[in-house]
Amino acid sequence: MNKLKLTKERQGRFLEALANTGSVTAAIAVANTSRTRVYELRKADPAFASAWQEAEEIATDRLEDEARRRAVEGIAEPLVSAGKLVRDNDGQPILVRRYSDNLLLALLKAHRPPRRERSVRFQLPALQSAADAASAMAALTAGVGAGEVTPGEAAELSKLVEAYVKALEAGEFDQRLRAVEARNDATRP
Repeated sequence: MNKLKLTKERQGRFLEALANTGSVTAAIAVANTSRTRVYELRKADPAFASAWQEAEEIATDRLEDEARRRAVEGIAEPLVSAGKLVRDNDGQPILVRRYSDNLLLALLKAHRPPRRERSVRFQLPALQSAADAASAMAALTAGVGAGEVTPGEAAELSKLVEAYVKALEAGEFDQRLRAVEARNDATRP
């Protein structure tokens, strides 16, 4: 059972290995302890839990650094043509530098989240009734033609017009229904 005891020295080895590898399994093997023991200590000891979190941050920073290196600096790979390694005049493999666009895009997304949509400054005609929707849609079409709004922005604005018209129609329907119910109630004995 002494193997599993998590002494200060083993804690240090565990945390160092965790920072180097990012793997709890690998860190447990280096520290010669058990998974249960380290998780129990993390629950019971706030200082150890904080050091664990810091070790994971270091490991993540290292992963990010490597991803950045592969994306920006690239990695040297041997040149292969027709399934065979291409060699130079001295018989050494020719190396080409390959870059990872996928890693670059992932890094960009992580550090620069999508920008919020810009507000659209476009004057729609006043909507007083469902009949006004046609002039609003005509204005949107003209706005796209003039370059005042993009087709995507016009599509989103047209959804607003449609929602407004549906709300107006629902209100008018409710008024008509109440009028019919009132007439029916008035004619009942």
